[in-house]
Amino acid sequence: MPHLMTRVEVADFDTWLRTHLENSRNREAFGIVDGPIYRDINNPNAVLVHTIVEDMDRAAQWFQTDAFREASRRSTALKRESHVAEKQES
Repeated sequence: MPHLMTRVEVADFDTWLRTHLENSRNREAFGIVDGPIYRDINNPNAVLVHTIVEDMDRAAQWFQTDAFREASRRSTALKRESHVAEKQES
């Protein structure tokens, strides 16, 4: 399964975290499973969100919903950059 790594810069970390956690079930409905969140030590309003995605096409649909747009607005997100990684077996 692909891993989606998203760096999010926000105006207020606590507001972002609360909104992120409130939308866990919404993401699950699109096959996005929450993983760890890493907070930037040089910028406490920047986080790296690690999620596991069952299907990238289905997951991409979440980012097109009104629920995502509203959550993003409420979360104080300013900038978002995503990267997809695949686990390599050795």
